[in-house]
Amino acid sequence: MSAKQSLIELLDRLPDDRVEEVLNFARQITDEAERSEWSHFGAERFAQAYGPDEPVYTLDDLKPDGEQ
Repeated sequence: MSAKQSLIELLDRLPDDRVEEVLNFARQITDEAERSEWSHFGAERFAQAYGPDEPVYTLDDLKPDGEQ
């Protein structure tokens, strides 16, 4: 029996309020996985956009509003 089929059988025996808890947990896991994927994607794109030859800026490089 597959894990999905086992889960379906277990869910069939639970009251609705407990099924709702399982659903909320499954959504949380899905959201965490998606956030992790987007974070990894963003880090990859950032690394591609900026290479080792980029200048290093310090606070001394910042100028007050209006100055150039």
